[in-house]
Amino acid sequence: MINTRLSKQPYKGTDDWYPKDMYARNYLFDTWSRVAKRYGYEEYDTPLIEDADLYRVKSGEELGNNQLYSFTDKGGREIALRPEMTPSLARMIASKRNEITIPIRWFNIGRYYRYEKPQKGRKREFSQLNIDILGVETLSAEIEIIQYVLDVMKELKAPLGTYELRINNRYLLEYLFDEILQINDDIKPKLGRALDNYLKIPTTDFPNYLKELSLSDGQVSSVMEYLSWNIQNLESIKEKSKGAKELVELFTELKKLSINNVIFAPYIVRGLAYYTGTVIEMYDIGKEGNPRALFGGGRYDNLLEIFGEKKIAAFGIGWGDTTTLDYIKSYNLVPQYNNDIKVFVCLMDESLYSQTTSLASYLRNNGINTLQQITHSKLSNQLKYVNKMGIPWVVILGEDEIEKGVVQLKDMKSREMFLIKKEDIIQKIS
Repeated sequence: MINTRLSKQPYKGTDDWYPKDMYARNYLFDTWSRVAKRYGYEEYDTPLIEDADLYRVKSGEELGNNQLYSFTDKGGREIALRPEMTPSLARMIASKRNEITIPIRWFNIGRYYRYEKPQKGRKREFSQLNIDILGVETLSAEIEIIQYVLDVMKELKAPLGTYELRINNRYLLEYLFDEILQINDDIKPKLGRALDNYLKIPTTDFPNYLKELSLSDGQVSSVMEYLSWNIQNLESIKEKSKGAKELVELFTELKKLSINNVIFAPYIVRGLAYYTGTVIEMYDIGKEGNPRALFGGGRYDNLLEIFGEKKIAAFGIGWGDTTTLDYIKSYNLVPQYNNDIKVFVCLMDESLYSQTTSLASYLRNNGINTLQQITHSKLSNQLKYVNKMGIPWVVILGEDEIEKGVVQLKDMKSREMFLIKKEDIIQKIS
């Protein structure tokens, strides 16, 4: 019985990935991976399911409670689909702390799940690069990740004026909350979320937005002044604020290294609860721009403490595929689609199936991606299929060719035909 109630659409907030979509995604993933290995980072992975408490302890209320895809397994344990990687990474490090060589440079490209409202740049299922360096207390960890990011953008041929890294420091936010505003702990997360929404609200409306948090006129004025700060403002308080001191030092080193496309942005907060110092996001600033950060991350020096382990310095980013693919497509940075099939072996007659199969196997064994016709069809139809698929070479093997010990090789671009031995095909098409 046909079930007409079944939807042909994927689950809300997820995507089907057709071959051309996969080509663009793999181009991005291959770039992430290739550059990470160039920097000496090693690849790792974790289970797609974890104990739900792993995320509730340190990820923050919004992610830990509201966005988890969680369920109770048959053993009565509450399990969650992985919404992010950092807590799982911390668990891995904690479980073999004495066996792993420090510093750790690891990366992962995996799938993640968050139950949130799907919108442009945000999905319920998404893939993400996580790249982290652990065991480095100095700002050289931040600098190395920033260099990695800029090298990835260079590999993607991203125009310099289309993206920008924005950096802040959670210790600077603590200085704002405790020393300047002197607000209660219950207001701090609300103000943090408000600052995180700064770019989404018209500047003229932002003071009223702050007043809704029960801030006084004086406190609102202080927040607005804080949002106008630059590095020079931080110079004047670097002896009072650890965050200001770290930011001044970081930007001084970046300048020495001639690293551009990086600015101080006092409104960068990052919602996750475990960040302890530098926080960073990257934005599309060209054309109309993407509404969300291409990636985010920061320093999380205390995360191993949730496992009863001594803390270890750590810095990393999570670089999502959704907004980044939107970015590279909007600037036409994805190479022209290529299905990677190099040769098509025609089938002239069903009686020749064994011979064409042997020929296809020979080509594959020599590293040539080969598509074989396995059911009989008119040669004209086979060639139409080849043109539609964009396959550059065709091999034709008929009775005459078998008798002479040769094959016909056709260049589909130039339309030239070559009568050659099968052993010469490899050299000819390489």
